[in-house]
Amino acid sequence: MIDMVRSVLAALLVAAWPGVAVAQGNDPAASCKNGPMPFAISESNRLSDAEIQQVFAGKKLGYVREATKTPGFYIKAARELRADGSVNHVCTLGRGTSGPWHPCPKIGDEKTSIAGGRDVGVWSVQVRALCTLSASFGEASQGCFAIYRQGPVLAAKQISGPRTYCIEGAVTAQ
Repeated sequence: MIDMVRSVLAALLVAAWPGVAVAQGNDPAASCKNGPMPFAISESNRLSDAEIQQVFAGKKLGYVREATKTPGFYIKAARELRADGSVNHVCTLGRGTSGPWHPCPKIGDEKTSIAGGRDVGVWSVQVRALCTLSASFGEASQGCFAIYRQGPVLAAKQISGPRTYCIEGAVTAQ
């Protein structure tokens, strides 16, 4: 009887495993992992369109994430969200969460990447989400993120687009 219970529990864990990977957004093609949410997110702490504009327009959305292709390295990225709707994406790579930082050798995922640590594109606010579209990654690369706030801490949760973005988790507005 105990062996049967163990077998059933093992089967349930194996069946749940892929769901966990998808829920965390760990697409194997991504160059970094999504970060954990720094607090519980809900509709009550989700920012409105006007609040997203106020927090990010003319500022940089920043984040640090663990690299997936190079163990022990971290990616520090900033997306300068200009008031005219354009975005400048800068990627740097370091051996720890505090650097020192050097330009990424490429930007993007395994399928759609460009050499160097910079890209440009456009950004917008659509239905309570911050959306960004990089120029070099193709039309399917737009990703949209719900933004949440608890006190001074901000978090992003991806709600659409390819799961190769690494923005999900704690973010800053600089």
